[in-house]
Amino acid sequence: ELKHFKPLAFSVYSGRDRAFISNRPIIAMPSPAQRKGEPPAVRILTGGSIESPSELVTPAVLSVVANTDTSFRIPEALTGRRAALAEWMTSPRNPLTARVMVNRVWQSHFGGGLAGNPNNFGATGRKPTHPRLLDFLADYFMTNDWSLKKLHRLILSSQAWQRASGPVPAPAQQKDPDNQLYSRFTPRRLSAEELRDSMLLVSGELNPKRGGLPVRPLINMEIAMQPRHIMGSVAPAWQPSRTPAERNRRSIYTERIRTLRDPMMEVFNQPGLDTSCERRDASTITPQAFTLLNSRNSFDRALAFANRVKNEANGDIDQQVGLAFRLAFGRRATPKELSRCQSHYSDMLRRHARQTPTPTKLPGYVIREMVEEMTGLTFYWVEDLDLHQDHVADLKPWDVSVEVRALADVCLVLLNSNEFIYLY
Repeated sequence: ELKHFKPLAFSVYSGRDRAFISNRPIIAMPSPAQRKGEPPAVRILTGGSIESPSELVTPAVLSVVANTDTSFRIPEALTGRRAALAEWMTSPRNPLTARVMVNRVWQSHFGGGLAGNPNNFGATGRKPTHPRLLDFLADYFMTNDWSLKKLHRLILSSQAWQRASGPVPAPAQQKDPDNQLYSRFTPRRLSAEELRDSMLLVSGELNPKRGGLPVRPLINMEIAMQPRHIMGSVAPAWQPSRTPAERNRRSIYTERIRTLRDPMMEVFNQPGLDTSCERRDASTITPQAFTLLNSRNSFDRALAFANRVKNEANGDIDQQVGLAFRLAFGRRATPKELSRCQSHYSDMLRRHARQTPTPTKLPGYVIREMVEEMTGLTFYWVEDLDLHQDHVADLKPWDVSVEVRALADVCLVLLNSNEFIYLY
């Protein structure tokens, strides 16, 4: 916890070898003042054994990469190596870096890259479907100061991106069955992070603040409280950040722990932290429907969405539903949609009028159980959940009127629709 408030700078020291014999963390040790001298010799280890050093290895660029500036020199001195490597990676005569980057940007928008294996541009990777387009985008990226904003603008203003997703004419379906010619736009489901951020955005809860320390959102309570063994002990329980403004930041700023996955993110194919993921899966499975329709996160977002609509639309239920459609879908509701939503609202209004929600609080402690390694005896202890004591809850059903709770059920339907979850 102390490192969260007193962060230390991570840096690389390429000077003489140092013998660390202290049990203090290396990161806490100061960088040596003496930065002069001969750099340590690095040799190829025969068979991977440190006892069998062979050829001496000197600093250099990757000579195996074709069509790059292999004459580029990396200094053998202690300083300037990383700067020289960065200059080689971004050299105009080394297009590999730019090609890999633009391929990933293209994949993020179209669901698949121009080159089929983003992590493998070598001989065993799939060849690009449009090699000239890939080279054009790489050249555009480099000549425009490596600006991702300009690259996104170029791709999103293209006819390929602006094409409709359907219906597909028969000739186009026959000539381009796999859509490798981009004759149409392939519908894409929002990623786990996009879906969470979109729900927070329409509900008016998203905090757009940039930078800062990682935050902890609310996750399924059973998962948050489950015991996690770390190095023969038990890790502390997951406790969310204290205020909604902290918890509801963009997903890019949420803390991720390798041994504790957020169930909502996991079910929507957020990759784990164990291996590199060159392209995410986009499955459509039953647990996704259960998560969006029945989870506490969905209920909270729908309730906040309804409360926002109720406050901003001064009028009857038709005006409130109309605003909800414009916020969620960016269009007006049709008369049939308004009629169905009004009918659902009336049913939910009668249902909630018969029910009174009971206020609940987060637990203040959890009882842990563990087996002692040497004796095999079971022992128990109490873990205090200190951050729960000052927890500021999101909007809850007991905080709002019956009308807002009924409207929240309508908003929940909108958040579960394909039009909200998919890009068409």
